[in-house]
Amino acid sequence: MRSFDRRWLWWASLIVVVLSGCFAASQPFVDDFSDPSSGWGAASYETYVRGYQQGRYLFQIDVPHWFVWVTHGNVYQDVKLRATVSSAGERDNHYGLICRYHDEQFYYFAISADGYYAIFVRDAEHQLHPLTGQAMLSSQQIRGEGAENHITALCRGPQLTLYVNGEQIAEVEDHTLERGDIGMAAGTGSRGGTRVWFDDLEVLKP
Repeated sequence: MRSFDRRWLWWASLIVVVLSGCFAASQPFVDDFSDPSSGWGAASYETYVRGYQQGRYLFQIDVPHWFVWVTHGNVYQDVKLRATVSSAGERDNHYGLICRYHDEQFYYFAISADGYYAIFVRDAEHQLHPLTGQAMLSSQQIRGEGAENHITALCRGPQLTLYVNGEQIAEVEDHTLERGDIGMAAGTGSRGGTRVWFDDLEVLKP
């Protein structure tokens, strides 16, 4: 009986170690983007630039109908994201937070400089589909160009919730994606020439 107990304890300890290792890869964290080696990288092309800039993370997109994102390299199932975001340039834009990124599919919690919002899912055909209606919806809770907006994205089970400046503005349920990476994104509409800055990103347990 003692031998059985020891074997059971050994396997239990091994399971705990393995689970702890998986959990450690997806720990909550905060990033104020003051350290260019914090894991988001940078890129520069004719169409867009993204990277660290004076303690914030910048997306600069110079062409119309372009969508750029960056992920961090961890896997989460349920997660709560918060960030402070501002933009300049063309108001026909969108920007926000990503959860459950896998194989270029993800949920995208987006707002725009002209006061619109949506929760999107990006499917296997690389198409964005709004889950909150036929198109982006208007909200007076969203502050205009140049002002800071505090965006919170909650991914908990099938529940997807978007908060802007402390107020819930959208909630939907979707079962398409169960887990994946987190990230930030920005895009342009019919005109290019937008800049979006992210700051004080928090990745939290919901």
